[in-house]
Amino acid sequence: MKKLILIIILLPTLFFGQNIDQFKGKKLNDLSDTELISYWKQAQENGYSINEIKILARAQGASETEITQFEQRISKITNNTNKKSEIKEFDSSSLTSIFGKNTSEEESEISDAKTLAKLPIYGSNYFNNENINSSPILNIATPSSYELGPGDEILISIWGAAENEYSSLISREGFVKVERIGPVYLSGLTISEAKNKLKRSLSKIYSGINSKQDSEFKVYLDLSLLNTRSIVVNVTGNVVAPDTYTVSSLSTALNVLYAAGGPNESGSYRNIKVIRNGNTIKTIDLYDYFSKGVYESFSLRDQDVILVPNYEKRIFVKGEFKNKGIFEVKDGEKLNDLIKYSGGISSFGVKEKLFIKRNDGLFRQVEDVKKSNFYDFNLNDGDIIEARSVTDMFTNLITIEGAISTPGDYSLNNIKNVEELISEAGGLADYAITERAYLIRKEKGVESSVISFNLLESSTINLKPNDRVIISSNIDLTRSKTVTIEGEVFEPKNYPFFDGMTVVDLILMSKGITKNGDLSNIEIYRSTYDEDRKNPIETIKVSLDTDLSNLSEIKNTELKEDDLVVVREKLGFQEKEFVTVEGLVKYPGTYAIKNNNFSFFDLIQDFKGFLKDASLDGVKIIRENKLDELLENEEEGEEEEEEEEEENAEFLNLSETDSLKIKVEIKPFIEFGIDVENILATNGSNPKYNVILKPFDKIIVPRKDNTIEITGAVQQSSVVAYSNSLTTVSAINRAGGFSEKASKKNVYVVYQNGNVASTKSFLIFNNYPKLKPGAKIIVPQKNIDRNKTSVGEIVGYTTSLVSIIALIKSL
Repeated sequence: MKKLILIIILLPTLFFGQNIDQFKGKKLNDLSDTELISYWKQAQENGYSINEIKILARAQGASETEITQFEQRISKITNNTNKKSEIKEFDSSSLTSIFGKNTSEEESEISDAKTLAKLPIYGSNYFNNENINSSPILNIATPSSYELGPGDEILISIWGAAENEYSSLISREGFVKVERIGPVYLSGLTISEAKNKLKRSLSKIYSGINSKQDSEFKVYLDLSLLNTRSIVVNVTGNVVAPDTYTVSSLSTALNVLYAAGGPNESGSYRNIKVIRNGNTIKTIDLYDYFSKGVYESFSLRDQDVILVPNYEKRIFVKGEFKNKGIFEVKDGEKLNDLIKYSGGISSFGVKEKLFIKRNDGLFRQVEDVKKSNFYDFNLNDGDIIEARSVTDMFTNLITIEGAISTPGDYSLNNIKNVEELISEAGGLADYAITERAYLIRKEKGVESSVISFNLLESSTINLKPNDRVIISSNIDLTRSKTVTIEGEVFEPKNYPFFDGMTVVDLILMSKGITKNGDLSNIEIYRSTYDEDRKNPIETIKVSLDTDLSNLSEIKNTELKEDDLVVVREKLGFQEKEFVTVEGLVKYPGTYAIKNNNFSFFDLIQDFKGFLKDASLDGVKIIRENKLDELLENEEEGEEEEEEEEEENAEFLNLSETDSLKIKVEIKPFIEFGIDVENILATNGSNPKYNVILKPFDKIIVPRKDNTIEITGAVQQSSVVAYSNSLTTVSAINRAGGFSEKASKKNVYVVYQNGNVASTKSFLIFNNYPKLKPGAKIIVPQKNIDRNKTSVGEIVGYTTSLVSIIALIKSL
């Protein structure tokens, strides 16, 4: 069953890779289920709904019978495989081929439509920018064009020959009240106009306002906003979120449009109207702002309406323009105006001509417009304007490469033959091969012929456009030669080989020998190239002076290509290895492993014995687990394999816990106890007790412990004092006894030295381990089968059932 599921999972990936071209021209009835599945999967990938597919099929001339048969077969396939896929967009080129209708012209139109569909509407990115704040900045100087209205709070500052300040709120009727003068009507006035009106009113009590600038009696007046009013602006028409917006009176129409999400896909960016009391007071063209940074600032009033009408004329701009997209144009605007809005043609576009596809009644036509006509060429709604890329073809390009001073591309205009090209490129390099050079020539755009020649005859080789001249190089023909040094040197690796190179030269290149290296014991392995292959390798022994001086030619052997030099380690050298002792010994610390049979008894002699309170039964050794180290080194290489195991576990419906059970837990250290008393009693002579130590062993000597710990599936974890009569069962009883979930036959004891003893079972009898001071009793839990019904549950179900039956009989 699992294999069948795997095959079903893999089938779509097999069919998705099929090339759609192999099915073109086939009728629906000719397609197998496998081929139809392939098409269906590709439809789901690009996807349309089934209804949209049927509409497209009808548009391509498919009969209703074919469409019905197609729908029935697809429905049958999806039901059989139990696949319910969400379909997004369908490639109609594949659909038309199913129904036997497809042409290259149709494919081109489909591709063109897809390209246009991806073009952004020019200016829409402004309203999609989350970094732009739609709220006006309020901590800037109040613009002089700002129109005051009810709810604005103003501050009138007087300074000079007289000083004073007046703050007042413009009333609903549009007046401000200023001390010692009557109400002043300011509603609808700009800041500049209101300032002049206040000067006239306040000059009645501050005559210095009308004094000359250089008069000592001059009084100055300034007007500023303390707080602005809120206004309600209605946004309607083709916007993303038409609504009524409450904004600051400092907000511009652009701020409000941004809050409303900007024009939608059908909205105009160039004919936005601000309507006040039923009359259009302003028409906004956002292209002035987007392309020139020009925006006429004016104040909105309460209950103003911003109307975004439908666009009237749109042009699609693609190809090598600096800004591609969908542009809106006004009546009377020419092709040159559109080019300015798009930023112009890019560096790699053809600037002398543009190509336009446009609608002509029921048909379409193509026009190419020269640069001289850009200023007077009229645009039509739906025009597709393309700036094409400059071709990669050169009319006068020639190339020279290889052993030349300045390789690269050159112009054929002032060069006739190879000799002149070499001169123009700075001449031949020192490593050039003069006897032979090559010229590769293109025919019909393809490099198809090669002309070889001697450079002494280069003046006779005439050049053509797109010719490529190659000057051969001695460096290219010379293969790299190496020698290798290994062993006790600081940088063992491959080194370049040079004629006359010696063993000493190679040792110096490798930064010299290490302290363990033996200059008197060097071996060179050299290939003999024995034709019989009986003795393919020759060994040459070399002995050098320790200071690498006064070397004779016999000692300082000359090397050959591919030689392997090995510097051996000094005889008898061995790195120092150590063990560590911690705890209650006379001299804890680090001790060297003195010989290959260095034992625990030898170590006792070194640290001079144990202290009085040391627990000899609890002495243990902690040793590095080399298997763990090996697995760590291989971990990176097994990442892919682990991922595959996880996938297999998921496929097999294994839980995470189950999948972990199949892995072996590898700890970085191994702990084990030793019998110190018998080691001392036998003076280390019995290998049954005396342990040979390994590098990095850590010996732990604890203090005496007269307690027993009981943990796990007991009523209460506890600690009891050790006595000779204390058994495992009695200790567990002192912890409240076994819990209901306890696995009595799996009880085990961990002694102070790390050794473990388990329970021995025979029939219904359990023989529990003996206890020692400092031991821990572990009572594990049973493995509970969740799918198994317990006796208590069965009794509960039965009781409930009997009660229900009795209740029914009593009715």
